[in-house]
Amino acid sequence: MRKLLLCLLVVMLAGSVVYAEEINTVVTTSGDAAKIASKLVPSLGAINLGYLKVGSSEVGSLSWHPDFKFGSFGLGADINYPLGSAITPTGYENIVLRYVEYNDGKRGLRYGVIDNLTWGHGLLVDAYSTRPSGSVLLNNEQLAYLGFVDMEQNVVRALVTKKGVYGVRAEQRINPTLTLGETYITDSNGVTPAGTTLNQKVGGVGIDATMPLPANFEGYAEYAQLLNHGSGWGAGFSWAQDIMVAAADFTIGYRFLDSRFVPGYFNTNYQNNPINLTSAEASGNVKNGYVAKLGLKAMGMATLNAKYENYNDSGSATFMADLSAVLPQDVEVAGYYQQPKFVNFSSLSFEQGAVLGYSIAYPVNTFTKMVLNYKKAYNATIGQVEESQSYEVKINI
Repeated sequence: MRKLLLCLLVVMLAGSVVYAEEINTVVTTSGDAAKIASKLVPSLGAINLGYLKVGSSEVGSLSWHPDFKFGSFGLGADINYPLGSAITPTGYENIVLRYVEYNDGKRGLRYGVIDNLTWGHGLLVDAYSTRPSGSVLLNNEQLAYLGFVDMEQNVVRALVTKKGVYGVRAEQRINPTLTLGETYITDSNGVTPAGTTLNQKVGGVGIDATMPLPANFEGYAEYAQLLNHGSGWGAGFSWAQDIMVAAADFTIGYRFLDSRFVPGYFNTNYQNNPINLTSAEASGNVKNGYVAKLGLKAMGMATLNAKYENYNDSGSATFMADLSAVLPQDVEVAGYYQQPKFVNFSSLSFEQGAVLGYSIAYPVNTFTKMVLNYKKAYNATIGQVEESQSYEVKINI
């Protein structure tokens, strides 16, 4: 199998390079959609030669990450070949289909890794992801279907994951000043919170309304219920401004939550470190509070996103942020931090669900980069904190 994979990797790389010489370069410009749709736009991606360590398992790895686009169709894959080790880390797979999709702007279907899926304003589904929290690896168990149909005044969206999460959302553009949305999501397989043997199978429903306001502001209200686990509602406003060289956006809202409701239950860490509803409901008190989000972009050189939530009787807040930047000499850095039980920046606790990660890419020459990836998080499967790290030489072609 390993010999066959290596041969396949070499043949596909060679074939891609030859094929790339036969393809015209396509520059995307407005008004040229028909011409663009008739072209094949390949991104042969990067060839990575490196070292990967997940927990106590480690392996050398040769990887290729191609992307291809043909009009409205797209495909991306990871092809990994282990070097010098018969035992690979958990989750290491030879071929991972990162995504295959069709999207013409009015209809779309994606099969792949799902990141940052928010429906409505996040009271029920907030930045949901199928990506693992502990590992730097992608694998085929993280794949899901995400589709939509836009019928001008009505939009329908749907989600189906390999983990048994099913969701559907409908949106109605009533008029230019009002948009309504309805969401239903459920988990047929359930999840097990850390430190318990309880299998939580929970579904939820939500409804939201959004209307534009003067000066680039937007107002919203939303209601959500976790079936058999309480409900909550909230209202707020958002603002966004793009001045070409920089862009900023923020959202702030206040939420009224009963004692059994957990906001954003289907979130980034849902599959890896889900919220324990029994513990969250233990106090029996209402948990009203506020949520704030901030996004900044500067000349394509730096991006910052941050979110902070604080609720009465919760004992702590939730904080998460991610930052990416291009430094002098084209050094690329990125980092992210999540803490579901945030007290202050000295209270970092991986056992309580914190996730910390970063990457640094240093250019050796025009085509080659040295890359370091690091991630630390609680792994609910093994019941302990796990570190993942990889060192790579990335060759862009």
